[in-house]
Amino acid sequence: MINKSMNYIDRIIIERILKRLKYRKIIAIIGPRQTGKTTLCKKIIPPKLGMDFEYFTFDDPDERLRFSESAISILKNIKKPFIVLDEVQKAPFLFDAIKYVIDNSDNDKKIILTGSSQILIMKKIKETLAGRISLFNLYPFSLREVLLSKDYVGNENLFKSLIEGNYGILYEEESNFNLINSDRIRGIKNITDIHKKYGGLPPVWLIDDEGEKSEWLRDYRKTYIERDLVDVGGFSSLEDLNLVHKLLALRSAQLLNLSNIANEAGISINTVKKYLNILKISFQVSTLSPFFMNAKKRLVKSPKIYFLDTGIIKSILGENSISEGAMYETWFFSELLKLKEIYSPESEIYFYRTGGGAEVDFVLKRGSNIVATEVKLKKNPTLKDGKNLERFLNEYNEYDGIGIIIYPGNRIIKLKEKIWAIPDWFFLAQ
Repeated sequence: MINKSMNYIDRIIIERILKRLKYRKIIAIIGPRQTGKTTLCKKIIPPKLGMDFEYFTFDDPDERLRFSESAISILKNIKKPFIVLDEVQKAPFLFDAIKYVIDNSDNDKKIILTGSSQILIMKKIKETLAGRISLFNLYPFSLREVLLSKDYVGNENLFKSLIEGNYGILYEEESNFNLINSDRIRGIKNITDIHKKYGGLPPVWLIDDEGEKSEWLRDYRKTYIERDLVDVGGFSSLEDLNLVHKLLALRSAQLLNLSNIANEAGISINTVKKYLNILKISFQVSTLSPFFMNAKKRLVKSPKIYFLDTGIIKSILGENSISEGAMYETWFFSELLKLKEIYSPESEIYFYRTGGGAEVDFVLKRGSNIVATEVKLKKNPTLKDGKNLERFLNEYNEYDGIGIIIYPGNRIIKLKEKIWAIPDWFFLAQ
C-alpha cells in the first residue's frame, strides 16, 4: 500500500526479508540507484521489526574515513539493535569488521547492508561473509506493487500459482474475470500503460507530469554514466561505454551479437564484453540464456539481451526508440524478474529458439514445472500465435507444462488444451 504521509510504496519483497531476518543476523539488499533501498531500510523494515536503528551511508567520504580507521570499535559500541550500512561497495574494508563483530557478539544485533554494484559486494561476501548473510535484489517498482498501492488488485498472484504447477487456477480465473467491472479494468490498464512507458524507478512515480518524468530519467542516466560507474571502474573511456550503452539499448529483446556491436563502436570484442559486464553488475541490463536439454538439437546458443527498465531505454534513445514489440517484450521480461525475486527465487527463466527460427520468448522453469510464454502485441491472439508453444510442450513432454500468450487485452482465452491467452496486466498483477 502507498503511505502518502511518508511518500513511499510498500515493497512486496519485505515479507521475505522479514522472515529471513528471524534466522540471519546479516542481510544484503542490492539493486540499482534510486530503487528505494534506503527507504526500505530506514522507513519500512525498522517499524515492522519494532527495532530502533543506527544508519550510516558510505556515500559520505567523511564516514568512509572514520570507519576505515576504527570500524570494529564503532560497530561494537553501537547500542541500538539494528544497523543499516548504506552503499557498502564504497567501503570494502567493512566486511572483515562486520564478520568480527557478528562472530564475537552475544546479542541479537541485526545488520543490513545495501549497495548498487553486484560484483563489488558479491566478491566481498564470498570472501568474508559466506554462510552468514542472505542476499536480496531490489528492482524498480513492479506493476503489481504500483497497482497494490492504489488498491487495484488482491493478495493472490497468478505467476506464483502457475510456476508452482497449479494450472487449474486458470479455469477459476477465467470464471472470475468477468466479475471485474469496466471502470476498474480501465484504471488498471491506464497505470499499466504508464508503467510500460516510463518503467518502475520510484521517483518517476512521485512525479505527475510526463515531461518531468522524462527529464528525471535523462538526469538519472547522466548521473549513472558519469558518477556511479566510477565506483565500478574497469573501463577506459566513458564515451565508448556510453556508446555501447546506446547500442545495447537498440538491441534489447534481441540475440546478443558482440562482434556486431564491436564493429559499430569501433572497439574490440573484449572491450565490449568488459563494458557489458559493467552494465550487468550495475543492474542496467541482463542476458537471458537459451533453454535446451539435448545437445544434439540445433539450438541457438547465443544469449538475448534485455534492459531492466523501459524508462531507461526511453532516456537513452528518446521517442524514436526500439520497435513497440521489442519494448513490450523488454517490459515483460523486467516484470518477470521482479516476480521471480519476490515469489519464486529458485525458479529459472530462459528463452527457446531452434536453428530453424522457431522461438518461445520465455521458458519459466521450477523443478519439473514449465510455463512456456509468448509475448504478443496484438488485440486478439489466436491459436496460430501459440503454435511454437504447442511445439515446445510436445517436444519437452517429460515436463509438466502449460503455454501462455501474454497480450495487452481484456479477456482470458482458452485457445486449446494447455494453451491460454492472458492479458499482461492480469498475469502480472492478479
